Amino acid sequence: MSEQRNKQLLQLTLLLQLERRARQAPADELPYVIVNETADLLPYRQAVLWRLDLAKIAAASGVAIPEKNSPYALWLQPILRYFSHPETAFSPAAFTSDNLPPELAHDWADWLPEHGLWMPLPAPSGVNYALVLFREDAWKDGEIHLLSYLAEAYGHAIALTQAANPKRPLRERLRAKRLQLIIAAIICAALFFPIRQSVIAEAEVIPYHANLIRAPLDGVVEKFFVQPNEIVTVGQKLFNLDKAQLSSRLSVAEETRDIAKTEYLQTTQQAMIDPTAKVKLALLKGKWEEQVAEVNYVRTLLTRSEVTANKAGVTVFDDPNDWLGKPVTQGEKILAVADPQSVELEIRLPMDDLIELEAGNTVLFFSNVTPHHPLTASLSYFSYRASATPAQVIAYRLKAQFTDSSTLPRLGYRGVAKLYGTRQPFILWLLRKPIHTVRVWFAW
Repeated sequence: MSEQRNKQLLQLTLLLQLERRARQAPADELPYVIVNETADLLPYRQAVLWRLDLAKIAAASGVAIPEKNSPYALWLQPILRYFSHPETAFSPAAFTSDNLPPELAHDWADWLPEHGLWMPLPAPSGVNYALVLFREDAWKDGEIHLLSYLAEAYGHAIALTQAANPKRPLRERLRAKRLQLIIAAIICAALFFPIRQSVIAEAEVIPYHANLIRAPLDGVVEKFFVQPNEIVTVGQKLFNLDKAQLSSRLSVAEETRDIAKTEYLQTTQQAMIDPTAKVKLALLKGKWEEQVAEVNYVRTLLTRSEVTANKAGVTVFDDPNDWLGKPVTQGEKILAVADPQSVELEIRLPMDDLIELEAGNTVLFFSNVTPHHPLTASLSYFSYRASATPAQVIAYRLKAQFTDSSTLPRLGYRGVAKLYGTRQPFILWLLRKPIHTVRVWFAW
């Protein structure tokens, strides 16, 4: 008898301790306490805290957060819904698989012990939770009665945690989150605010309508008389071609001309004595005149082999050593003479960065020399197709005219150009490349 009293006293002490633990547990910790620490009072193998109003598992013993899509949860939920009907939801009841329809009792032995106990957790607002326990031994009436006291304590503890965070009216919740709503509204407004599209591309200052100097005839570049970026005047020598072949050709032509002239003069004297020699005079005169024309032509070629500037300006070309000894064909570009006060901006825009552009759009040029002082230009030309750059990047060729002629950059300056296009929502500009990538993937 004394042993039984000690056991009852111990259970009463554990009951009081669990009630106190439930009242002191935080709201997020209370479900874990209910399904795990109740085993200190009565032994069981599995416990589940079931929420009737939402028809979901709020907590399960042995896990911190129950997985609602786990095989165990998916199998157990129909059984718990079966006991959630008003006829059975508000009264404690011990049950086994025999108390369930055959379709629900299927595979019971694979998931649960033989005996289960449905224990509702009453609260002033009603029964919203139930504690379901499973073990191998049958549940005794005394154990169910003892658990009913703990169930009331659990129900009141859950009600207190919910009362600590009552459901407030929508207006009060919006007022409490006014700052967050204002920030969200500002972000949404910023995302849909129309901004001008812009893109950055490499750029270089090039001459505007430069005077191109080309090879006057086929030959080999012999010598340069100027250096890159040198100021030249009209008539100044720029370069010349090798004259050795032309000089030999001129010597042969002059000798042939002299022979033709001698033959013609001799025949003229002979024609005074022999009338039959007059027949050859016209042929010999034509041959002589032909050779005279050949000599004059070769002399012209020799003169043209020395190329001079026909316009004052600055020479624009690469290292002269790259040309010396190089064979060139007639019409091949050698260099250019440009006016340093007449320049424009050439831009290479990669295909992947293409935006909608029109003539007259604003362009800002940031040179590598003075990146802190951008120059304004206006878009004037857009190539109709892309081509490969020296870096093997497929890009469009654009040109822009500087708007302020008093601050023109130097020829050959390089840097980056920022091109401004049409306006569109900021979110579309932000997601321009991801949208392009997705569109490419969907095109496949």
